[in-house]
Amino acid sequence: MLKLAIVGCGKIVAHHIQAIQRCSIPVAITAVVDTNSERAEKTAGSLHSRPKVFRCVSDALQWGDFQATNLLLPHDLHEIVALQCLQAGKHVLLEKPLAHTPESCERLLVAAEEITRDKNTVFMVAENAQYWPEVVDAQKLVEDGKIGELFYATAHYWESMMTSPFADACKNIPDEDNWRFDVERVGGGVLVDGATHWLRPLRMWLGEVEEVVGITGFEGIKSMTGESTASAILRFKNRKHAEFRALMTEAAVETKPFFSLIGQKGEITIHGNFTGGMTLYNDEHPMGLDLGSRGGFLASYEPEIEDFVGAVVKGSPLKASARYALGELKIAWAVYRSLQSKKWEKV
Repeated sequence: MLKLAIVGCGKIVAHHIQAIQRCSIPVAITAVVDTNSERAEKTAGSLHSRPKVFRCVSDALQWGDFQATNLLLPHDLHEIVALQCLQAGKHVLLEKPLAHTPESCERLLVAAEEITRDKNTVFMVAENAQYWPEVVDAQKLVEDGKIGELFYATAHYWESMMTSPFADACKNIPDEDNWRFDVERVGGGVLVDGATHWLRPLRMWLGEVEEVVGITGFEGIKSMTGESTASAILRFKNRKHAEFRALMTEAAVETKPFFSLIGQKGEITIHGNFTGGMTLYNDEHPMGLDLGSRGGFLASYEPEIEDFVGAVVKGSPLKASARYALGELKIAWAVYRSLQSKKWEKV
């Protein structure tokens, strides 16, 4: 049985715990860490494993009765805490993104690559969109030729604080804990927060992005110091392209498809809700074939945890390396540069 420590008990922790409890390989959560004692105690109290509660990572590591850590922290803490755990010989699952600045990302990657090689440990960046059932199935449909050659896609990340399953992470909490709205802690705004989940599928389907042109805005959420809106055109190295839009807003908004994949013989749409759904359009189904839900975005955490635990326990290869996770951030940073230069920017 793999013993695991959870570090950070914000709103996302419930999704990770549920996935851990469903893992095919037994995992015991033996430690819970959060600077907020009430939050940590509440999380620990919900678990049958009766984990030990700590207020700081150092104390948990000194106790040490776990082999792996699941880090669910504000972006500006990623580098220091991940390295602290890796240096202690622990396997690390780090919630995306890598870190909040390019410099911090590179320092973490270089150090992690050396440490994991020396200590034979696993360092994984948790980008659950890699395992999003509809995204994975759309890729299979494209590979099976259901829409012909894919040449164009759209991605629309939208999150209304009135309807999002993650909205409680951003409201009705003390200002000092509302780090998702703090540009210094996040390293940007929507582009490096929720929208990175929508950039990963584009890379899975179309490959690496060569250059972008884009614009951002700040009108969606008044208390957010980073951008709350973004629009960009992405040109890929294979000369195909995609349109990308992102929105975080306090207002109610109409449901829109999360993704559209256009091929020479048809289209696949991924429905704009977190519980999933897909529609296929082609010569055989010109009015559209409802393919139903594969579980949606919220079903992606379980295979993500399976990937990490399998790598730790069985030595299985990860679906994506930690360095691959730098790709979404590079796109976001290029959009920021494009905003300043008013030109296409290389990724």
